[in-house]
Parts: sequence; structure tokens; C-alpha cells
Amino acid sequence: MRQMVFNHASARTSKQNRHEVSDWLKGVAVGMSQLVRGGVVQKSLRLNQQLYAIQCSEHFTLWDALNALGKAGYIEERRFLLGLTAHAPLLDSIDEEVKDRFLSTGSKHLPGSDDEPTILCAIADWIAVSFPSSPTWDGDNLVVEFRELLCDDTMVDHSETVDHLSRAHHAANILDRHLARLQLGCDNPRSLWKNRKQAFPYLLFGPEVEHNLISCARYLSTVLGKLIALNESSREWHEQGGPAPKWKTYVTPESTSSMQNPEFVRTRTFKSCNGTSLVFEWHARFGSGRIHLRFDPASHDVEIGYIGPHLPT
Repeated sequence: MRQMVFNHASARTSKQNRHEVSDWLKGVAVGMSQLVRGGVVQKSLRLNQQLYAIQCSEHFTLWDALNALGKAGYIEERRFLLGLTAHAPLLDSIDEEVKDRFLSTGSKHLPGSDDEPTILCAIADWIAVSFPSSPTWDGDNLVVEFRELLCDDTMVDHSETVDHLSRAHHAANILDRHLARLQLGCDNPRSLWKNRKQAFPYLLFGPEVEHNLISCARYLSTVLGKLIALNESSREWHEQGGPAPKWKTYVTPESTSSMQNPEFVRTRTFKSCNGTSLVFEWHARFGSGRIHLRFDPASHDVEIGYIGPHLPT
């Protein structure tokens, strides 16, 4: 299940009235409770600082705003928020490979550690929670841009769109997007494989993917999101043409050094749906895993050959 991460950079505001900030806090509490009831997220909120250390202005902290919420009579909202933030530090109990990838990233725009919560959301397909303190933080999705150090010591620019909640009504759109994934008839690995042609008509799947999906069950929601983006990329390619798809999620080839290593090429060779063994060099990322694919400029076919953990490099 997905998790929520508080974007502490959005807490800083020029507003001097902590009651206005408490109103923001009430709004996100209502929105988060809707996501919890909808079964989209775990009942926890990750933070990279303690509440009393998150400064909203020179006069008060997030802890002060939370107390003001209670004094204003919003006892249930305050209790709900305290229940969420009692545990789950930013990097507590996350997959080691997700953590390793997160630690190899850096901000393109925000200073210090301000980028960390939103980058973690982009890597893990989690939901960012913010205050609507600026236009940047006032929408139900958020484009996260960051730099990532690859295994060959090169830095690449990366961009992902994540679900984002800063007002109560944003929860409805996030819920709709989540339900849209489930409505594909792909609420478990076996149903995804069974319904793949109906759910993703512009993607082909090699036969080994069926087994891959079973081993990636805990990442199913993230994998679905990536496959939806890849299917849409392939659809546009079929309609608009061009030498390659215009990817709607981050897709890259393997490094030159990896493709010059016969063993690494072998591990990226999978059965195609046409029965032959082919190299699936290109890949999209989900958490710590990879979706390896190939695309054919002649037929405009995009085929998935592997979905699973990062292959050896």
C-alpha cells in the first residue's frame, strides 16, 4: 500500500497568523482521512523532521499550528493527525534498494534537504502532502524534478509526476486515479496478466512477464501506473509517428559499458511474444525495480520483456 510524505518545504509561509495555517492543516487532515478510508494509503505520515522542528514562520512551528487546531475545536482532526505522525520517519523501514536509489539523488531546485520528501514520493510512487502556501504546492499532482547518480557515475536529470494533496478536495481526484488503475481489472498479478490486452492495448508482453508479476505483487500499484503511462506513450506513437515514442514516464537505455558486457546483455535478453529471444535494453523505473522494454520503429510496437528487481550492472 502507498504511503503519505509531508513536504516540509511547503510549511514555510509569510502568514503570521497560526490559525490560517491551522485551516490548511484541517484541510489536509480531511483529505488524508479520505485517502485512508479509501484504502489508498497506510495510516501514517512520514516526516523528515519532528513537528516542533518544522518552522512555519519565525513565530510558530507545525506543532504550534497543530495545537491551535485543537484549541479551535477541531479535536478529531488533531487526534487524527497525531495518530498519523506518531511514527514513520522519512526513511524508516523502506526497501533497501529504494533507499539506495533515494540516496543517489539530489535536488534541481530546492536547497538542503527540502527536496527529500517529494523525491522519495517520485521514487516510491507515494503521495506528497503539502500546505497550499504557494501556487507550486496548490494542486492534486506535482511534477518532481531531480538529479540521479547512475551506476556508471553519470548524473542524469529526472522528472516524475506524483499524486499530491494540499486541500481536502484533492483527495477525490487522487482516489479517482487510484480507482482507475483497479478498474482495469488488474487488482492482483494474475488478473493483470489475464486482462493485459484489454487494459493495455498498445503494449505487447513477453511470456516471462507473467512470472515476473507474481514476484512483484507488493509493487503492483506502482507497476500499474507505469504501464498506464507506457501504454499512453505507445498509443500516441501509433497515432503521431516518429522515430521513437515520446515517453510519459522516465525511460532510458542501459549504459554503454553495460551493453558492452556479454553477461549483462545476457541478463537483459528475454523471450519476445513472437517466440524469439531479444535484448530489452530500454527500461522504466518503479521504486527499486525496472520494466525492461523494446520498441520497433518499423511497426511502432512497444513490448515489455521483464518487470522486476534491478538487473545486475
